Amino acid sequence: MAEPPFVENPAAPWITAVIATRHRAAFVAQCVESILRNQYPCFDLQVVDQSTDNTTENALAGLREDARLHYLHRPAAGLSAGRNLGIAQARGELIACTDDDCEAPPDWLAGMVSVLTREPRATAVFGNVRPIAHDRAAGFIPGYLRAQPVLARNLRQYYLADGMSGCMGLRRSMWETLGGFDEMLGSGARFRAAEDMDFAIRTLLAGSWVAATPEVEVMHLGFRSWDDGRKLIQGYLFGIGAMIAKHLKCGNWRILHYMARLAWRWAFTGPAIDLGQTPPRWLRLRAWLQGAYSGFAQPVDRHRCLFRPY
Repeated sequence: MAEPPFVENPAAPWITAVIATRHRAAFVAQCVESILRNQYPCFDLQVVDQSTDNTTENALAGLREDARLHYLHRPAAGLSAGRNLGIAQARGELIACTDDDCEAPPDWLAGMVSVLTREPRATAVFGNVRPIAHDRAAGFIPGYLRAQPVLARNLRQYYLADGMSGCMGLRRSMWETLGGFDEMLGSGARFRAAEDMDFAIRTLLAGSWVAATPEVEVMHLGFRSWDDGRKLIQGYLFGIGAMIAKHLKCGNWRILHYMARLAWRWAFTGPAIDLGQTPPRWLRLRAWLQGAYSGFAQPVDRHRCLFRPY
């Protein structure tokens, strides 16, 4: 029997949650369970499994009886590619993204819908990513916390609304307009990180707004040792360098103002995302320069401001 046509309910807009995962069966099972416990009445969940084995599929087997859960297996790696696949399956306009090592509270989706509907010109939203309790002597869990909401209306204000895609909302119409997340940015891709930052910047350049709010949050379980943290920091700055190089290649000179803000932050404070400690300046600068060099060497689609493979 054919599925009936989708009809949006104005009183409770449909929202699709999206998770891209790779070889994290135990983590993603907890994440999926937490989202399915959400009390919002109109949602579904797209899980894009990029693992090269069936451990994740097996871990989710008992949950797939829930009709709200949709599972898609695509072995190709890359966080942005996985998210794009999941968003492409969405039924409605509103999207909520989280990472496979996060847990969402029961009001997460309701909060995301509330922010997106209250701010119709905001087409990207960042919420808090709160680290769970952990031994800070052994390592850290990346987090992003803010006490007050902020609305960035242009690229000059974006530094006020930095965030993490572990708790990110967006509108599918803007995702389509922008050509999706840049699949060469983000974990598992050539440029390792900054896919969320890049999406927000392209949103602002397109004339929409970006919101950041403590009204929605997830818990982050992704513990890293201090040795792992060094690699994470390098990847984070490498991705930012490549992303900024891409925008300059595409003629988006307004990003120079954001570069200046980043330079001030790196010189005198630390990244917007809590990485457990302030990373050494030389480490940040070297990784950023390496990323910028690689980004300038990569072909780009100037019309959509996306990297192109060689």
